[in-house]
Amino acid sequence: MNKLFLIIGLIIFPLIVFGQSFNKNELKAFADYENEKYSDVLDSLDYLLQANQKPELYLLKAQCLYELKKYSDAMDICVKLDRIKPRFSSSLKLKLNMELNNTENAQLALNENLNSTYKLSLNELLNSEEFSGIYAINLDQMALSGDYFSQTEKQLYQVERLIDKSHFSQALFIIDEIINRKWDTPDAHYFKSIVLVHENDLRGAKNAINSAIILKKSKAKYYIQRIHILSELEEYDLALTDVNKLIRIETYNIDHYIQKADLLFKANYFDEAQELTSKILEILPNNPNLLYLSSKSNYKNSNYLEALLDINRAFEFKTSKEFYELRGDIYSATGTYKYAVQDYSMYLDIDPRSGEIYAKKGLARFNLGDKKGACSDWVKAKRYGSYDAVVFLEKYCNNQNP
Repeated sequence: MNKLFLIIGLIIFPLIVFGQSFNKNELKAFADYENEKYSDVLDSLDYLLQANQKPELYLLKAQCLYELKKYSDAMDICVKLDRIKPRFSSSLKLKLNMELNNTENAQLALNENLNSTYKLSLNELLNSEEFSGIYAINLDQMALSGDYFSQTEKQLYQVERLIDKSHFSQALFIIDEIINRKWDTPDAHYFKSIVLVHENDLRGAKNAINSAIILKKSKAKYYIQRIHILSELEEYDLALTDVNKLIRIETYNIDHYIQKADLLFKANYFDEAQELTSKILEILPNNPNLLYLSSKSNYKNSNYLEALLDINRAFEFKTSKEFYELRGDIYSATGTYKYAVQDYSMYLDIDPRSGEIYAKKGLARFNLGDKKGACSDWVKAKRYGSYDAVVFLEKYCNNQNP
């Protein structure tokens, strides 16, 4: 029986990790919105909505019209959307009515939102720039004076503000009081997880976010938090399972797909990482982080020319120490040690205490015939904790010590 379950698990796990629909045209519309290409999005949506009248697509259209200051047109879409998915656009209607200076309808929209499953948090309502207009028409007082938010929710708002100010001990004191009084408060466990991450207690943070997800499985931010923790703990297969759940909750967030590609790479699923990265690059061809992932996947699959082309394109848009390390690794793998040394040196200009990079740089210099320079680098690498450098020093440098 146990053997049967193992076989079933081996069959199902790849489907859990890799199987996921990928609608390029729809995702591109949302990605273009994030890049403020509002007119392009509207053109795309005219076509997409003919095939499928999804509420998410209608809301995206209304949001684009809002950004283009076509407030009346956006409101018309919201009214239509109410017939498809009631209250789904309530927060956008609040913003629209504030822009249209319609205080009465803004009050109605706020009431509608705060009595819906799409309810804004107090922090979103009182501290985000997009709702800053509520103060001019006293909607902040309306939200705080009614029964919209419980005392616990108001305490959680206080916790969130303390975390934003890095007052973690004070935040944890309130969190523990809430949990002791009302354990089944998922946001309390979520905020506790955030605090514990800042205190470098990853195991405790994982237990806390697990409690939040047990209590409420539909919150995207809970999975985002747990994926971060699992990644730090290098539990990549579990993180992949979570990112698939996250994508089911927020299907149109392109960042989740990018994160999935990164996790596939970290879990050593290089072919799958490359396949997904290539799909996302069709939507975001100039995204340097995607180009970096594509380069890493090609490098791991020994496709060095493609890896070099990708990382050089990434450098056109961004520089980072990780980019320099990867290009240095590609040059080392192809025997172009002179350029590898240059890139490792650029990394060390940014982070001069990396033992691993000093070790790599020393090996590249050794392969160039610069034994003295190599041994000097390995001495520094050993000082900063590189085990490889210890091996190289013993083998090539007559046990030189710092």
